Amino acid sequence: MSRKMKDTDYAYAVARVRAKELTLLTEADVEQLVEADSYEAAMQKLSESGWGDLDGVTDYAQYLEAHFGESWEFLSEILDDVHVLDLLLVQNDMQNLKAALKSLITGEEDDSLYSDSTVYDTESIRNAVRSKTFGELPEFMQDAAQEAYEVLTTTANGQLSDTIIDKATLTHILELGKESKSPVLKKIAERKVATANIKTALRCASTKKSADFVERSLAPCSSLSVKDLKEASQEGPEAVLAALENTPYEKGAEEFRTSTSAFEKWCDDLLMDCVQEARYTPFSVDPIIAYYIARDAEVKTARIILSAKKNNLSQDAIRERVRTLYV
Repeated sequence: MSRKMKDTDYAYAVARVRAKELTLLTEADVEQLVEADSYEAAMQKLSESGWGDLDGVTDYAQYLEAHFGESWEFLSEILDDVHVLDLLLVQNDMQNLKAALKSLITGEEDDSLYSDSTVYDTESIRNAVRSKTFGELPEFMQDAAQEAYEVLTTTANGQLSDTIIDKATLTHILELGKESKSPVLKKIAERKVATANIKTALRCASTKKSADFVERSLAPCSSLSVKDLKEASQEGPEAVLAALENTPYEKGAEEFRTSTSAFEKWCDDLLMDCVQEARYTPFSVDPIIAYYIARDAEVKTARIILSAKKNNLSQDAIRERVRTLYV
C-alpha cells in the first residue's frame, strides 16, 4: 500500500511541472495554427513546437494521442503515486473496456480503439474480457463489465451496454472526487458528472428515450437534479435546457442554443476554470492536475483546428471552437 503524501511531498513534481508549462501552447501559438494556410502547415507548426516528428505520420488523431501519451508518461515519472490522478483518466480505462467487449462480441481486434493514457494496464483489461473473467478487472469495473456483457450477448443492445459502462464511470469519478483531499479534483469530478448528465439528457430527449432508459443513464450528483433532468427529457430538448435555469449550469443552456460546438466548448472550459488558481499554489497535487487539464485542452484545440483545416472551415468558425488555454 502506498503511503499518504503530504502537500510538501509534491514540491519536486510541481517544480518539474512548472518547467513543462513553458512548452504549453499560448494564445499566440493557437492563432498561428488557426491562420495556417493549410492542414499541412498547421501540422508543421505543431511539429516545430515540439509535438513530434512528422515522418510517417498519416493520421493526425494518432499523432495527437502520442503527444498526449508522452504527457501522461511524464506525470507517471514525477509522481510517487500516480493514482492520485485516477479521476482524470479513468474514462479512458472504461473506453478500453468498451473496446475490449466489442472485440469479444465481434471477434475483430482494432488497436486504434484503445487509449494509451490510462490508469490500469490495457492488456490486462483485454485479457480479462477475452477470458470473461470479469472478477480480474479493477473492482469498480467488474459489475458494469458483467452486466454490459450480458446485455450484449442476450439483446445485442450496444447502446444500453455503453450506457451501463458510462454510468459506472461517472459514479466512480464522483466517488474518487469525494475521497480526494484536493478541492480542485472534487470540483472537477462534480462538473464532469453534471455536464455528462446534461449531454445525456439532451441526447435522450432528442431521440425520445424512455424515462427508464434516462434514469439508467444519469449518475446522481449534488449540483444538478437528475430527477428534474429525467422528467424534462420526456418533454424534449428545450425542456431540458429550461431545467438548467437557476442552476450553476444555466450558461450551458445559452451556449447550446447558440450551437452544439459552443456548448461543447463551454463544457471543457468549465474544467479549465477549476484549475486556473492552481498556478499560484506552490505545493499540493493541484498544479499537477492543472497541467494535465491544460495538456488535454491544448490537444483538443489542436484536434479541432486540424479537423477544421481538413474540412476547409473558415478561420472565424475555428476561433469559435477553440478551448480556453491555461497559459
